[in-house]
Amino acid sequence: MLLSHFEAFAPICVRCRLLGRGEQRLVVGAIARRDGDDLLDATLLCEVPDCRFEYPVIDGIPILVSDVRDHVVRALPELRAGDALSPLAESILGDCAGPDSDLGRQRLYLSSYGQAHWADQGPGATPAAAGLVSVLDAALELAARGDGGVSGRWLDLGCSVGRGAFELAARTGELALGLDVNVAMLRCARRLARAGRLRHPVRRVGVVHDTRDVALDLPHRGRVDFWYADATALPLPAGSVAGALALNTLDSVAVPLALLHELAHVLADGGRGVLATPYDWAAHATPIEHWIGGHSQRGPGGGSSAAELRRILAATDRPAGAPSLAIDAARDDVTWVMTMHERAAVHYQLDMVRVRPDR
Repeated sequence: MLLSHFEAFAPICVRCRLLGRGEQRLVVGAIARRDGDDLLDATLLCEVPDCRFEYPVIDGIPILVSDVRDHVVRALPELRAGDALSPLAESILGDCAGPDSDLGRQRLYLSSYGQAHWADQGPGATPAAAGLVSVLDAALELAARGDGGVSGRWLDLGCSVGRGAFELAARTGELALGLDVNVAMLRCARRLARAGRLRHPVRRVGVVHDTRDVALDLPHRGRVDFWYADATALPLPAGSVAGALALNTLDSVAVPLALLHELAHVLADGGRGVLATPYDWAAHATPIEHWIGGHSQRGPGGGSSAAELRRILAATDRPAGAPSLAIDAARDDVTWVMTMHERAAVHYQLDMVRVRPDR
């Protein structure tokens, strides 16, 4: 965790906020290992006497969630693994575990997102017409529309392997922060930020993977950092950021409405958020009762998720309990292609909207 980002983004105690004790800024506690500005193994402490909760920083990744114990237990294999395994050892473990194991799913996600984010960079680059960069171009064009540009500190919610945060830092010239709850992806992004090295599996077929391991020259990598944090309970003060991206994230969290409330909470007055989603709802990620549309053709809008999102974020006649956000620009012509393996890809059509605080 970079101290520059810790000071700039000023994380708060999630537990105190959830318990109604206000926004209590965290301080650095014990430090066991550091590399200059980078805290590798440390704790962040809430100094409120009734709390005194410690949030761990493990191998450079701060874990800023209210239920630290549960998250750490679930992520224990990834937290302990580090970069110690060779491609051969990873291959053997993957063969033994099979495609339906946690390891199998992790390798699939890293392969798909690694290629979507970074296929156009480095040796052997194969630019994709509908990779993440084209989505980012569309999102930042929408963010800047009518405002002359994108500036200030931005978040990348559900950052995956990090391309969004890198692009935000490059295009704004400011610090950018990526947030996710997938340790393996955060490790991949962090390795690139700290060492300039991209390493991830590339699935060929079945459980057969190659390893892509390349050096990338990213001049703005010192301006990015990556934290383990839940987009539905952000550890950040109210009105603290100029903007936020949430690309392919709204349909991947347990309570999408909570993500929208958090976006309204952290955006400064005049700030902008860009949401892009194909509404690819899945019950294992989002319980059906929390889907935004997509679950009843008899409901408002005939079950359309896009129509329901616009109803929730209407500038007038907003439903009770809706987030203090309003949609002020949108486009529905953005495609994102995710590679599953060398013979299969998923084509998403994204609903992309720009939102602003409407307090």
